[in-house]
Amino acid sequence: MSVLDHVTSFVDGRVRLRHPALKDPQTAELIASSVSLVEGMRSAEANPRTGSLLITYDASVISRESLLAMAESGMAFLPTAVKAEPLRHRIGRAVLSRRVTKMANKVMLVSLLASIGGVYAGFGGIHRAAGLVFTLAGMQHIAAHRKTL
Repeated sequence: MSVLDHVTSFVDGRVRLRHPALKDPQTAELIASSVSLVEGMRSAEANPRTGSLLITYDASVISRESLLAMAESGMAFLPTAVKAEPLRHRIGRAVLSRRVTKMANKVMLVSLLASIGGVYAGFGGIHRAAGLVFTLAGMQHIAAHRKTL
C-alpha cells in the first residue's frame, strides 16, 4: 500500500495521514515526536482516537516529494495489522468508568458535608480528613471530565 493511500488532506505546509497503527497511543506519540524532530517541521500532532497524524511544515524547506518519500520510508516500520481490543472489554471499561465517576460524585458530596459539619462542630481533624477525601474525589472527577472542561 502506498503512502498516498493514507493521505486524507494535503496542501503546501499541511498534511494529514491516517493509518491503523496510529490508533495505538504509544505508537502515535512516538511517530509524532519523531516527525517533529525533522528539520523544517513545525508540528506533528497525533490523534489515537481517529488514527491520524497532522503534520505542519515549512514548504520552503521541505518539498512535497521529499515529504512523501520520508513518509513512504517511515511506513515500512509501521505494523500493518493492529490488534483490536474486544468490544466486551471496551464496553466493560466504559461501564466501570461511569460507575467510578458516579461513586466519586457521591463521595465528593458526602465528604463536603462532613467537612462543613466538622468545621461547625469544632472538629478540625474531621474537617481536614474530609477535605483530603474531597480533593482526591475531585481529582478523579476532573480526570473523568477533562475533555469537556
